[in-house]
Amino acid sequence: MTYIGISHDTDSEKAGREAAALAKNQFKNKETISWVLAFCGGRHEADSVLEGIRSELGDVAIYGGATAGIITNDSLGYTGYECGLAVFTSASPAPEVVVNNNLKAGEFEAGKEIGLALDELTNEGDTVLIFYTNLRSTPPPVLYTGSTLMDGIYAELNKDTLNIIGSGLVGDFTFSPSFIFDGRRAVEHSVMGIVLPEVFTSHTTIMHGCKPISSFKEITRIDGPVLYELDGRPATDVFSEMLGIDSKELCNSKIPFIVTLGKKYGEQYAPFDEQMYVNRLVIDSNHEEGSVTIFEADFQQGDIVQVMSRDNQLMVESVDKGTAELLETIDLGNAEFALYIDCAGRASALSGSETEEADIVRKIIGESIPFLGFYSGVEIAPLLGRSRPLDWTGVLTVFTNG
Repeated sequence: MTYIGISHDTDSEKAGREAAALAKNQFKNKETISWVLAFCGGRHEADSVLEGIRSELGDVAIYGGATAGIITNDSLGYTGYECGLAVFTSASPAPEVVVNNNLKAGEFEAGKEIGLALDELTNEGDTVLIFYTNLRSTPPPVLYTGSTLMDGIYAELNKDTLNIIGSGLVGDFTFSPSFIFDGRRAVEHSVMGIVLPEVFTSHTTIMHGCKPISSFKEITRIDGPVLYELDGRPATDVFSEMLGIDSKELCNSKIPFIVTLGKKYGEQYAPFDEQMYVNRLVIDSNHEEGSVTIFEADFQQGDIVQVMSRDNQLMVESVDKGTAELLETIDLGNAEFALYIDCAGRASALSGSETEEADIVRKIIGESIPFLGFYSGVEIAPLLGRSRPLDWTGVLTVFTNG
């Protein structure tokens, strides 16, 4: 069985203790604890959260880390002080876990180490959770590149059917530093792979929410995540033209653009299908250079892309449809646990949406499945043949027994 707890308390030790007690109070008979998946706002003191959890649950292995907010069956919040956890009892064997604490030495090398270990620990069809600390340094925010990390993992992974989902963790909406719970303690500049026990079968859907507002354009100059030119023009000029806002004014706003950059896979001129796009959030700009910074570094010179609008109505419709359709494919009697990894930018406080899209997921799931979600910096999920870092998505996975 899986039991969920949540706390909104600003005291770190009390938040961990309260969330753990809420989960523990749901135990039936004399169930024993196998392991814990826990997330808390990055404004909390990590060691105190762990102390609070263990004061209720004992000396258990705790995996997870810092997030911008928590979502459960009963509530959600994103003040940076929430604490949410899932307690797995002995019916769920403890997972195999591998951790690299040296992301600073390079995402690709860290990924290779994780990939090599996963290749030895997994069987085809297994599910792996990947969590990494998203922030390298601040200010300004410099991010670890999830696409490079995943390239490293796949360089050593010789499995074709692993279901890899996960997240780049951020502490709050202002890109506060994050941490990972590696089972025993909180660590920084780290990546962790959790091989879930074979009793779990995962069923995943990806909810999007962007639509193209430009014609196809070629990336003519880019350096890592810094995009300088589209079709030979300064990137800021292209974005400001699409938005009808002066380029200098747009850059001086110092807030993320309300657009993304999308790369379409498959037939270029096929009818619009949001599932065929990988989108990258724009997180910064430089008027003098005419450049914008996107969330990942996987787009290359020569790639054909489109400027995409973050469409709140489309986001809500995608969540409503995607959640319902996923549950229709599952025998709810065998459902053990649901995990929702939600881009922090989709929260209504940042997106401007009148509807909390995570509330839609909560309400459709109801009380039928123990449900834990969190707000992330980057979402990782299978898309177009392999697991990829994604932006502006909600990744919902339901785990069933067998």
